[in-house]
Order: sequence, then structure tokens, then C-alpha cells
Amino acid sequence: MADIVSFPKRGLVCVSGPDAATLLDGLLTHNVEGAGPEACVYTAMLTPQGKFLFELFITAPEAGTYWIDVSEPASFAKRLSLYRLRSKVTIEDKSEAFVVGAAWQASALPASAMSYSDPRNAQLPHRFIAPRTDLALGDDALAFQTYEQKRLGLGVPDLGADLLVEKDFILEGLMGEMGGVDFHKGCYVGQEMTSRMKRRTTVKTKLCRVRFDGAAPEFETPILADGWEVGRMRSTGEGVGLALIRFDRVQKATAEGHELRAGDQAVQLDPPDWMVVPA
Repeated sequence: MADIVSFPKRGLVCVSGPDAATLLDGLLTHNVEGAGPEACVYTAMLTPQGKFLFELFITAPEAGTYWIDVSEPASFAKRLSLYRLRSKVTIEDKSEAFVVGAAWQASALPASAMSYSDPRNAQLPHRFIAPRTDLALGDDALAFQTYEQKRLGLGVPDLGADLLVEKDFILEGLMGEMGGVDFHKGCYVGQEMTSRMKRRTTVKTKLCRVRFDGAAPEFETPILADGWEVGRMRSTGEGVGLALIRFDRVQKATAEGHELRAGDQAVQLDPPDWMVVPA
């Protein structure tokens, strides 16, 4: 197994300046005050309607400077710039100069790397940000496949891969269970819908770990019970994956004795013990 893996669709955006924290706090589901060189704030950026846009891992190499590990970094930097207005903030996409990834062994990282534990699940390897010129990456495709198998085996979503942008909600993506939302913080973009879903317990649809035999179903393959759609497949690995499930429909189908199928594959729900399963 390779000691390190880079994430091909993620990059680094640097946000700095006197107003950086104020700008980010007004937009994100968590305040950034807890970020540090080895401390990560796990958070998200939403649409005004509360739909998912970006999943963020934020560290701070120094006061007033925030390094943001994000999927689609160019799109994120552009979106963030729309909110900057007259704020004293610099927004830089540094993805060409830095690698974002995870390390199974900390000793494999160069001294210039900044590493931190993954806030979603302690069993995942530490994440890191490192200068691209200081890393010697091996078979990155194999390393990424190994990482994905571990992530899926734990039932941990990668929201950039497992939620649809501007369509799905972060509470459907288990972000509440993974500590990605501060339900006590002040206003942020999309807060009203997120708080309402939490307060009224209206989340009937959630990502859930699923098991299957044979070839993995394709992304967005409908999961059917007696011809009735109860969910959709998302990312998959060998024998395991994540699916967006309507639990009320699954409960009805199960009570009636129907099997769940994604294409030609039978699938079984296997929620991890840390997940809050809708009643």
C-alpha cells in the first residue's frame, strides 16, 4: 500500500487578509476560529436555498491566513470572490503549487507538509497539504483506489463526489453526524433551510453505506423495490458503496418483503453505527 495519496479533484485555495475570518464566517456552516497549523475546521458552503456547493477542510498556517482544501478549487475561488466586495481579503488558487491528499504514514511526508487528522472519522488517514515539488508520488491511481475503499468501508461520504451540487442538502450527506455544521453559530448563507431541516427533523433522505456482490452499479443508478424507486447509487468500491436513500420508502418496501436492486445487483443497506438513521 502506498504511504501517501493525492486527491485528483481537490486543490488548495488560500484566503488571507484582515477581513478573511469575517468573510468566511458569514458564508460557511462553521466559524474558522478553530483552524490552525494542525487543527482543521470541517465545514461547507451552501446556496441561499441551503443546497450543497462545496465541502471544505480549513487550516491556518498563521493568523489571518486560511488554507482551504476543496474540490473544484477554481470554481470555489470564483464563487468566494462574488462575496468579497470591499473586504480586505486576498483569494488565491494555489492548486498548481500544492498537493492535497492523505498519508497512511506521517513519516512519508516532507518536512514542508502541513498535516492534520481527518475530522470526519478518526480511522481515516491524516490529510495533508504539501508543496508539489517536495513530493514523490508513486502509482497514484492505485493509492487513490485503496483510500476510496477504506473511506467507503467506513461509510464516510466525500460530499464533492457523493452529493449533487445545487440539488442535495448537506444533512442528507451526513454532515451533521460528522460535525460539519455548527447549529448554534450566527447567520451564514443557507442557514435558514439547514436549521429548519434539523429543527423539524424532516431529513428522510440520507447517504447510507450499501453492500453488494459482483460489479459495482454505476453512479446515479436507481435503487428499486418492486419497481418503486427508493434511492440512487453514488460512489462505489469493491463490494461496497454509498447511496442516497429514501428511508421511509425503504421501510415500507422492507415491511412488504421486497428486495432492493440497483440494475441487476441486489443491494443491502448497512448504515455505520455513528449514522443517525431516519425513523
